[in-house]
Amino acid sequence: MKNLICFMCLCVGVAVAARQIVFATPQNGYKTYVNARFKYSISYPADLLIPQGEAENGDGQIFREKSGSVEMRVYGGYNVSNETLRSRYAELIRKWNNGITYKVMRRDWFVVSALVNGKIHYQKTILRGDVFKTFEIEYDAVRGSTYNDVTDRIARSFKG
Repeated sequence: MKNLICFMCLCVGVAVAARQIVFATPQNGYKTYVNARFKYSISYPADLLIPQGEAENGDGQIFREKSGSVEMRVYGGYNVSNETLRSRYAELIRKWNNGITYKVMRRDWFVVSALVNGKIHYQKTILRGDVFKTFEIEYDAVRGSTYNDVTDRIARSFKG
């Protein structure tokens, strides 16, 4: 019994010390990436997207499909330039210009989606306090039948 308690304490200590935590969820092979540094989480389809390892500075992670044709990025960063959410939103609108297919801005987050050069680009950015938290995914438009619904589910899971 004493050994079991020591083992359990060790397991808890290792879990708490971890900078990133991935939780398996039973539905459709989705797992959840949790970023301890910037306090956000996001679910991703583990059968489609492979985590590439958390960045050395702990700000986030890149996920790629085996073929390399789909890439998802999630990251956080301090607002050292004192930007507004609206300025980030406007910058993205300018970047994707007339390829924009969807855009919405709320008090503390925005979403922009665009079709540029045959690729779907989707970005959701949240501003909490002095931290921007961003999720981006890019995939070929011909893969829309697979990734449009996946992107919607991932975006709804993005919390921070």
